[in-house]
Amino acid sequence: MTKQVFISYSGRDEFEASLLQFALEQMLQKEGVVAWTFQRDQARSEKEIALSLKHRVRESAASIFVVSPDTLESGASQWMELAYADAFEVKTFILLHHLKFLDLKEKATGVPPLLLSSQCNSAMEWKNVVEDIRELLKE
Repeated sequence: MTKQVFISYSGRDEFEASLLQFALEQMLQKEGVVAWTFQRDQARSEKEIALSLKHRVRESAASIFVVSPDTLESGASQWMELAYADAFEVKTFILLHHLKFLDLKEKATGVPPLLLSSQCNSAMEWKNVVEDIRELLKE
């Protein structure tokens, strides 16, 4: 199994995603996990970005979707990444950043049903998600 974790986030949440990426790689260093983010890992010469993202999701053992108010404003690419993870049966963890599940439900228009039916975790619970990924890698 690939030991890559795909992190999806809004461009405005790039800083938080980079912190999560660093923490994830440090905490899962023994397992050899690499956390993939667009900002750090996407080739600058890539012509087919959508296809590249699709492949990155497919190659991943798990995906983390950081959903924030910015995602709700301009989340089209993140929704595609979520759909890829679902289609390829990649275990997906949703982290709500500066957002509560009730906010998602109230903004239901434009929010994928898959997100509304998924287990959503507060971003404050990111360490629990890392431990869940550690367990997933043991399977």
